[in-house]
Amino acid sequence: MGDRGNIKTVSTSNPNGIYFYTHWSGSILPETLREALIRGKGSWNDEAYLNRIIFSEMIQRYVLEENGYGISTFVCDNEHPIITVDCDKQTVEFEGNTWSFEEYIQDFRTFGSK
Repeated sequence: MGDRGNIKTVSTSNPNGIYFYTHWSGSILPETLREALIRGKGSWNDEAYLNRIIFSEMIQRYVLEENGYGISTFVCDNEHPIITVDCDKQTVEFEGNTWSFEEYIQDFRTFGSK
């Protein structure tokens, strides 16, 4: 059992992306990403820093654990729709919808019903 999920970040320089994997908190990844984008607003134009901020938000309570989270160049085990973050376009794609970072932060509470 688990609650597996992935956030994928892509950019022009890395079109295949990087996957941030969670074994235990896939169902809350949309909110986790929202919190990371809020906290990392000053780094929206810096892919390396934004990637670290997203992953740090995911692992903040578990940073010293050996299991439960990972970084990969491929999809790890998954149970939820993958959330794709385009660092160049500053967009989030999830369940067939695309938002700017700003829209995602603002619309988070209602986008699941669109």
